[in-house]
Amino acid sequence: MDPPLPSLDAASPRAPLWIAHRGAAALAPESTLEAYRAAWASGLRALEQDVRVLADGTLVVMHDATVDRTTTGSGPVDALDVAAFRSLRIDVRAHPGFAADIAPPLFADVLAEFRGRALFVPEAKAPGSGAAVVEALRDAGIPTHEALVQAFALDDLHPAVAAGYPAMFLTARSDAIHAARDAGVRWVGLDRRAPEAVYAAWREAGLRLVAWTVDDRDERDRLLERGVCGFFSDDPLALMAP
Repeated sequence: MDPPLPSLDAASPRAPLWIAHRGAAALAPESTLEAYRAAWASGLRALEQDVRVLADGTLVVMHDATVDRTTTGSGPVDALDVAAFRSLRIDVRAHPGFAADIAPPLFADVLAEFRGRALFVPEAKAPGSGAAVVEALRDAGIPTHEALVQAFALDDLHPAVAAGYPAMFLTARSDAIHAARDAGVRWVGLDRRAPEAVYAAWREAGLRLVAWTVDDRDERDRLLERGVCGFFSDDPLALMAP
């Protein structure tokens, strides 16, 4: 039997949530269906997506604001329509075992393939895209307990909270604690390099802490002592080792 999907309610420093950052970028070209498939085949069940918006409103999975770093094309993501985006090919030179014809995915592609099989952790990467991300989750029939919506802007988390999805505010600071709590946000994603006082402030405010992006086990152990109950990692399998 396949392992069950992670329970957000059960996440704790004793049983952390292991999130495949960009689809576990150590395993395959980042933010591709191939990366999500490799992560899933390895037993990982929490998959992160950086979601951006094309010129025609289509949601796609890509971390950067341009396609230059990860594809053989160039230019801003938000200047492309869906046909142009689908014609892109991923630069696989860092992963020589993969074919050169891999295309970056639409957000809908990832949702359709892994619906019911993984916990989605989408980030509303483009400012103002929070409502569109939530609409895509709902259109794909993703239950509220099978997604954790994240953003650097609290405004982009309001639609998730309103729709019943758990929401995670991304930051390296502690100055938005009251605003986040008032907005109904119960998770915070903290930069692994943030000071210990920042971790303590969010923990004492009652939010659940997730650290990004952690690939070192010594750093993992240090952050667990700060009360972290989840990790974004490019190599979760190595991070999960004793």
